[in-house]
Amino acid sequence: MKTLEPETALGIYSDSSAVYIDACILKTDGLDILEEPLTLTRPYSPELRDDILKLSYPEDFTDMNLLKSLDDRITAEHLAVAQELINKTARHVPHIDICGYSGHSVRHHTADRLDISLGHSDTLARKLQIPVIDRFIQTDLKAGGTGGPVLPTFLEAVTRTQPKPLCIVSLSGISTLTFIGQLGELRAFDIGVGCLLLDRWLRRHAGMDMDFDGQWAAKGTVNQRLLDYLLKTPYLLQPPPKTLDRDDFTPLLEQVEGCSPADGAATLTAFIVQSIVRAQAFLPDKPVKWILTGGGTLNPTLVLWLKQALGNNTETIAEADMPNYNLDAAGYAFLAVRSLMELPITFPDTTGVSQPLSGGQYHPVPSDDTL
Repeated sequence: MKTLEPETALGIYSDSSAVYIDACILKTDGLDILEEPLTLTRPYSPELRDDILKLSYPEDFTDMNLLKSLDDRITAEHLAVAQELINKTARHVPHIDICGYSGHSVRHHTADRLDISLGHSDTLARKLQIPVIDRFIQTDLKAGGTGGPVLPTFLEAVTRTQPKPLCIVSLSGISTLTFIGQLGELRAFDIGVGCLLLDRWLRRHAGMDMDFDGQWAAKGTVNQRLLDYLLKTPYLLQPPPKTLDRDDFTPLLEQVEGCSPADGAATLTAFIVQSIVRAQAFLPDKPVKWILTGGGTLNPTLVLWLKQALGNNTETIAEADMPNYNLDAAGYAFLAVRSLMELPITFPDTTGVSQPLSGGQYHPVPSDDTL
């Protein structure tokens, strides 16, 4: 392990639902967050988002021209958001040491040790003039892990003052759980579908990108028989470590056909909630507190139903006594510094690797003769 030194890091992140691109600048030594992060969120262009979400058929992932086009367009939009944040904060942050980059994951299959993430790190390093570290997921897969979740060490750092045992649930395209025990022990896994099916349902039947303000679920009625069927999905019964691809649950949408838009939204929202409730069976201890993060926290119906199901000690990150910034982008900045310091990122109880593992691939700023 290298000597721990504070570094100023940039994080760039977009999740599987392709709604937003997030960037964050923070100072860390890979153990602690040393200054309040600076963040920026911008939406994907509608055209690019549509094209990303259409990328689902097996033949799409062998069409090199299609992947190259998406790779270039994703890189350009990620670069624009990162550059905007750098320009806005230049007076306060004159130098950035490293960039942690998620890319945009479009295909993940643990059994095949496969993760396809689009976005060109060498281009980012050249354009930003900042070294980039990426491929955290792929490093873990290569070592025999599930490839994620990769942010538990970061979540432990930002919840030091919270009571333990603690569960943090990210309500993104896929719902992810991180358990932090009283002694800092970590367990993490993808719970199941997050907001992705709900978003796709409303795009198909209501012309909406998502359930804004939770209005569709709120006015619908949960189809209990259908919900019971959805909850029999084998993945939900599979013990961790485990991860999901964004399209693993897509066939379930066909089972919802026949519902009204509102009843479908209510049933899919209840599916998210009950998947999280049932995930408690895989925890080593009962949490004394739940913290909800991610885009799903903007859906008040989803948040209300989760609070009713999980109990009074359930808060969104905005309600908890902790900094309210984009956790995923900040997390990738944090991971980049942990990678530099050769600190572990994934563990046997988070991804199933045989021993604690650092990770990531380093992309230097090209020298003048290679520009």
